[in-house]
Amino acid sequence: MKKLMLSGALIAIGLTVSAQDLPTNAEPGKCYVRCKTPEVWKNQDVTIEVAPAYKRIVSYPAKYKTVTERVLVDEGGERLVLVPAKYETQNFTVVTKEASKRLEKTLGRPSVENQTVVTKEASKRLTVVPAKYEMRDVTVTVKDAYKRLVSVPAKYETRDEVVVIKEASQRLVVVPAKMKTITEEVTIKEASKRLEVIPAKYEMRDVTVTVKEASKRVEIVPAQYEMRDVTVTVKEASKRLEVVPAVYGTEVVSYQKRQYGNKMRVIPASFSRDNEVIEVKAKSAKWQMSEKAPDCTSSDPNDCRYWCYKEVPAQFEIVDKTVLSADASVVTTPECNEATSSTQCGKATYVKRVMKTPPTTREIDIPAVTKVVKKRVMVTPPSTKTFDIPAVTKVVKKRVMVTPPTTREIEIPAVTQTVKRTVVDVPASKKIIEIPAVTKIVKKTVMVTPPTTREVEVPAVTKVVKKRVMVTPPSTNEIEIPEVTTIIKKTIPAEQGTREIEIPEVTATMKKTVMVNAPTTRVVKIDPKYGTVKKTVLEKDAYSTEKSVEAKFKTVTKEVLVSKGGLTTWKEVECKLVQNTPLPINWNLGSATLTSGAKRIIDARLLPILKDGVAVAIESHTDSRGSKSSNQSLSERRAQAVVNYLISKGINASKLTANGYGENRLTNRCADGVSCTEREHAANRRTTFRVIDQK
Repeated sequence: MKKLMLSGALIAIGLTVSAQDLPTNAEPGKCYVRCKTPEVWKNQDVTIEVAPAYKRIVSYPAKYKTVTERVLVDEGGERLVLVPAKYETQNFTVVTKEASKRLEKTLGRPSVENQTVVTKEASKRLTVVPAKYEMRDVTVTVKDAYKRLVSVPAKYETRDEVVVIKEASQRLVVVPAKMKTITEEVTIKEASKRLEVIPAKYEMRDVTVTVKEASKRVEIVPAQYEMRDVTVTVKEASKRLEVVPAVYGTEVVSYQKRQYGNKMRVIPASFSRDNEVIEVKAKSAKWQMSEKAPDCTSSDPNDCRYWCYKEVPAQFEIVDKTVLSADASVVTTPECNEATSSTQCGKATYVKRVMKTPPTTREIDIPAVTKVVKKRVMVTPPSTKTFDIPAVTKVVKKRVMVTPPTTREIEIPAVTQTVKRTVVDVPASKKIIEIPAVTKIVKKTVMVTPPTTREVEVPAVTKVVKKRVMVTPPSTNEIEIPEVTTIIKKTIPAEQGTREIEIPEVTATMKKTVMVNAPTTRVVKIDPKYGTVKKTVLEKDAYSTEKSVEAKFKTVTKEVLVSKGGLTTWKEVECKLVQNTPLPINWNLGSATLTSGAKRIIDARLLPILKDGVAVAIESHTDSRGSKSSNQSLSERRAQAVVNYLISKGINASKLTANGYGENRLTNRCADGVSCTEREHAANRRTTFRVIDQK
């Protein structure tokens, strides 16, 4: 019982996997190709730090020296000495009447010029160029080609047999084809067009022409003046300086009598031992198929097997390494702390005389002396007023084209002729008459070859008919009609303008007292006084040097999964592509070179299929003419030429297979020694392709 249950479970699993092995949601009448996708791995180097980088530190104490320094104990100062101002008397000019301008009118000369006016515009006139015709011969089929069947009788022979002396046979009777006559309308003169000229339309219009342009007249408006009082300075305002002396005092100055450095203590680096686990191959999975069940009753062993997608564990490697617990460092401590030391870490003081307030001056203002003078001032400058003079015009008649000339197309109908021709109404056929067998215990006649029929080609009957054809369509020629002009005289008036006449200003000379040099002060320097102090100076503070110890590394090789594969994938293809599909390539005799026409056929038929990711087999064949070895080599070279062209178009070479079969797979009876037509031989010279499973 348990054995039967186990067998049933295995069969159920096998059927399930078998069903899953086919494409899901497949549609009736569609074909599919199966492609296996393998797993892709690559090796990758991983670098591990087995000993860290750290610092090694060496410390050095501070160095001191005693120096004598010169310090300022009395800044000195400045003393101001007053320098009085200098004055002088100068002549200056006062304008009693400002300069102005007077306008004077100017008049130019009028001029006369000739102006060309278009009284009739340029236009065009169309002339018709008629179409050209010629008579051509047109071949019309009056009786279609058909086939006639000729009876080929059966062949018999006599054999010795106990009962049957003549076997039952068949006799073919040819039923001839039925013909009928039909009436067909043939065009002997094609429809055409004739152009008819529609002339242009003209009309007379009034055009206004300016014979004297508009102008302007200018009038002068004189300037206006008035007398005003102007205040003139005869002695400028000045200042007098008074000296305010400097104020001095003393201050206590602190300085660093002794400098202190730092003490340094080095703490070396500390290490610890550790290890790291490196994954050298990632976890993956692979398909495994079970063995065939011993009690499987199906003829297909795959019905009793099942697939398991088993996990492959990852692989690891342990690497020992040294880890930096704490890097080397330096602890710095100052030699003197101002917060706890009673000597304030080497500081001292001295007394210094300084100037608290520098000497300055105080300014006392001296007012200016002025005098009032009469002065003539222009209130409104001279200007001009302009009056417009209108233009003089004249009306002239002008001929204008309202509607340009055009053409109108007149249809000429086609001329046809009715022709009678005979066509096949019912094609020829054959009728089989049964001949019963004759039995007798003597000799019997046996039919070796059954009766057949042979097709005889009956050519079509044609008739040549004359047909009138338009060689050149009708067109038009444009004839230019020049424009008509007339010359009229036009008066241009003279332009009026103005000219400015300068009126000089009137001045008077007066005297005034001017301060040449302002009062100033002269600074007298008081030299500073210096003293000396001794102090201890830090020549070089405590310092440390660091030396870096580089880290140590170890390289481990690790396998990395680039892309995950699958058991199978399915892709829909056209059903006709699964079979051998012909490529209608016309190879030159004995040549394996692709022509430009053959490349266009491959681009249209084959490239779109290969871009979908399927694999294709290219197969080439020859006819039986020539030796078998040369035909085999020629077919292989032709198939490889197609593959090489596809590779040049970017197709992966792994998806292409080239096979040549020479004359081994003929499609008809045209073997060596058999007389065949060129059409029958051409049927064997073929190149085909078919979609194959991609592994």
